[in-house]
Order: sequence, then structure tokens, then C-alpha cells
Amino acid sequence: PLARRSVRLGLGLGVVMALSGGGLASAQGVQAAPVVAGAAQDKGVAVVLKQSKVIKDPQGKEQLVEAASVKPGDILEYTATYTNHTGRSVSGLVANLPIPEGLEYLPKTAKPGATLVKAATKEGVFAAEPLTRQVNGKPEPVPYAEYRALRWELGQLPAKGVTAVTARAKVEEAVPPAAPVASAVTA
Repeated sequence: PLARRSVRLGLGLGVVMALSGGGLASAQGVQAAPVVAGAAQDKGVAVVLKQSKVIKDPQGKEQLVEAASVKPGDILEYTATYTNHTGRSVSGLVANLPIPEGLEYLPKTAKPGATLVKAATKEGVFAAEPLTRQVNGKPEPVPYAEYRALRWELGQLPAKGVTAVTARAKVEEAVPPAAPVASAVTA
């Protein structure tokens, strides 16, 4: 029988893992929170999602640090690591990484990239990056701020194997709400 398990991670990432025969691990629905999270690691495919802040040291070299707090303009890197704890290969492995509102996906930062990764807007239709849409009958690029998910079709994960996917996003500038318009009524 197909074993299914649903796990809530600290990043609000819901993970559904199914194993046996053609196993599948899928991650869906994220809410931003600066936490390192892990899934149960008993018999199955486990996923650990880590959110790090990308900073540069005095020499200009990039480093990943804990993202305990973030501010507009910060660059975040998400890494989802999948570990097959079974004694058999898992096939059909698909990794979904949501991009929460308030983050702008940074182009071409998804790894592994090229033919493995697809992107989607809130409509959920996945296609190769860069995404386009029809406006007045003409193709137009979709702004990266509208990307809401990435998906990798990873295929097979060998017994006891480990694989990871990563992507970066920038914390968007907060736009203050419009000020109420003052009005006066005279008699």
C-alpha cells in the first residue's frame, strides 16, 4: 500500500510524501518565517527546508547566515533537501518550492536549473523560465515579482540517497497603504 504522510514545517511548508512503487515527495503552501525546519525521518522520504540570508563578507564573498530577521532588499536562499530513508529507490520525485507574497524570485537562481525547473504565477501553470503571458495578443514577460512557485521534476532518488534544490528571492520593498483622503462637508 502507498504510505502517505503530511508534515507542517516551521516555514509553513506543507509536505506530502508518498512512497512505495513510484514514490512522490511534494512540498506546497509556504508562509515566510525565518526557521530551519525538518520533517520526520522515519521510513520514507524526508524533506528539510532551510531559509538563509545571503550576505557579503568584507572581501565581497557571499555567505549564508541564519535569517532570524529580514528587511526589504535582503536576499534569501531557500534550500529543500530530500533524503530517501528507505532501502529502495523512489521514482517520480517532484519538488515544489512556493515563493511567498512579499518575495521576488531572482531570475536563474533555481538549482538544479536548465531543463529541470519550471516556474508558475499564482495561477499555478508551470512553464520554463522566463514566464510570458499574452497581453493584447502579444507575448509579454511576466515580472519576477509575480512568480509564486518553482517545481523540479527530479525523477529517481536512490535508496538512502540525498538531493537538494535551491532558489533565491529578494524581500520586496513594503508599499505603504494609501493615506485616507480627507474631505470636508460644509453647510
